[in-house]
Amino acid sequence: MNDSSGAKPGFSEVLSRAVQARGLSLDRIRARLEAAGVPVSNATLSYWQSGRSLPTRARSLRTLVELEGILQLEPGTLIELIRTADGRTRHQLFAWQTIVPTGELAEQIIAQMGMEVSGRISRVSVHDTLTVDANRCETSHLTRQVLRAERSGVQTFPVVYKQEGEEPGAPEIEAILGCHIGEVVEVPERQLMVAEVVLPRPLQRGELALTETLVSMKPAPSDLMTRSVFEPMREVAMAVQFHPQALPKSARTYTQLTMHDDDTAAETDVVPVPVLDNQIQIVKLDVPPSVYALRWSWE
Repeated sequence: MNDSSGAKPGFSEVLSRAVQARGLSLDRIRARLEAAGVPVSNATLSYWQSGRSLPTRARSLRTLVELEGILQLEPGTLIELIRTADGRTRHQLFAWQTIVPTGELAEQIIAQMGMEVSGRISRVSVHDTLTVDANRCETSHLTRQVLRAERSGVQTFPVVYKQEGEEPGAPEIEAILGCHIGEVVEVPERQLMVAEVVLPRPLQRGELALTETLVSMKPAPSDLMTRSVFEPMREVAMAVQFHPQALPKSARTYTQLTMHDDDTAAETDVVPVPVLDNQIQIVKLDVPPSVYALRWSWE
């Protein structure tokens, strides 16, 4: 079927028409896909339908096969449209990435990758250690966390890392313990990296897992470390390890209520933090959603 201009409809248009013709909500489509063993979030379906993203991942092909059946399309209809698409990459699809707030951009990338920020897996505890070198630059960030599956069959979860600085470039991530790294999306213009972390096997609901990942970044001056908590968490521990030649004169911890880009957000619960053994650290228990920060100064 061609549109009035004679052009052949693309993937998003064919999908949108089929959804309307079947009269199914995205939630019902999502439920049927999950029952078929190919879970996809409502956000991802919405992006496919609007044309903001394409299901270009290899494992998305099975999802399209199931989707064609649910929407009563001829077998191969959607898959053929993906194969003959105009070659856009995920980076090119994000032409708007330079103006969208970082938090929102990360959420949209996560949705396009077929994952969710919350609801499938939760964090029981997170331990972060940032390393600062003799030039007062951050160089690596080690994260150890205990995870709990909120649904059976969960095997992946997203990791988002945003580095501050003036030069473009994205951090790199590697698996250290209890996982491996799947797909990685980099947005160098925003110094942003979103990674898919894959567990060794699917978890059953309520099952716990321990993972450890290491993010390496290009050395850049740093005086701040943050941890965003989206759901209540049992424990958050944060530490900054300084080179002996770059010990700060003072440090403090504080909380900010906003989780998006907002440098004007008020600092609450401000508490001085001592510099001991070349390190500053905080440990918080029964943590509510918020942004927790460690900030230091050499002046």
